[in-house]
Amino acid sequence: MKLKIIFCLFLQIASTVMAQEANSPELTCNLELYSKVYRLEINQNLSNEDIVFKSNCSVLILNKISQLISTSSGTVGTDFIKREIAKEFKNQKIEIIPRKLTLLDFNSSLKELLTNNSNLYFLNTKSLNSLKSIGLLDGEQLKASCDSCNNYGEKNIKVDIFRPTESKSRALWFSSTVMAKVKVYKAKRNLSYQQKSLEEVDFYIDEIFSSNPDNSLTSLNNIQFYKTNKNILQGSVVSNLDLQPLNLVNYGTPVSVTLKNQNINLQRTAMPARSAFFGEVIELRNPNNNKIIAGKVVDFNKVVIEL
Repeated sequence: MKLKIIFCLFLQIASTVMAQEANSPELTCNLELYSKVYRLEINQNLSNEDIVFKSNCSVLILNKISQLISTSSGTVGTDFIKREIAKEFKNQKIEIIPRKLTLLDFNSSLKELLTNNSNLYFLNTKSLNSLKSIGLLDGEQLKASCDSCNNYGEKNIKVDIFRPTESKSRALWFSSTVMAKVKVYKAKRNLSYQQKSLEEVDFYIDEIFSSNPDNSLTSLNNIQFYKTNKNILQGSVVSNLDLQPLNLVNYGTPVSVTLKNQNINLQRTAMPARSAFFGEVIELRNPNNNKIIAGKVVDFNKVVIEL
């Protein structure tokens, strides 16, 4: 009997609670987001302060919204945010402005603003104002200025945030490294300096950012006429400074000489006056008449003379 009474009381209490929840008034809070948020690092997590300009919503709701936006990219609509919040907060209504928030990569934006038509890119950008992101309100615009960003290296960049209809603006400062995106060749396997010569199969092509692009090996043309001057690990970028030319012609060793013009192609033998690399012009002595002639080294023990 006692159990029956207790059970009836439990049902009565549960029904009362459910009725109260069903009839509880809907709560409303307001939220103003930044219309644009620039991330200093790609896909970095964003906090409430990075996303929300002002709000009277609870911290739980704000944390949920920043979680939703942090895992997004591109443009996030407020209708999507409202639907997701409604799933967890049943009696909560949210008013959000503006109608969308756009997530942007700050490094890419600096390129568009400062070096858009060049091969220069901005990397490792850091805020000198201790910011982790930049938030712009609806109607605000961003302008960047840099005195030397057309050269490689670390630069200081001034960013002004302003409204076109107003004269005032706020300035932020950043440091960033300017680099070029270049095609390079990397070692497909460990290369030893004891290897007599190199071959195209020793390398594979890749793209990297570099502040010294002129030193990178960007072509395998005539690579067989070079060797490494040190051990190079598999996967390492190969620099022109890592290579040394081979002697294709050696002093005292006869070479084959080809005389070329539009009408003739004659073969001769001559003695080089010195050792030489690929592409070098050297003097040769004709053994038949001791005359000195000059030609370009094109292969092992081969010289061409253009008549």
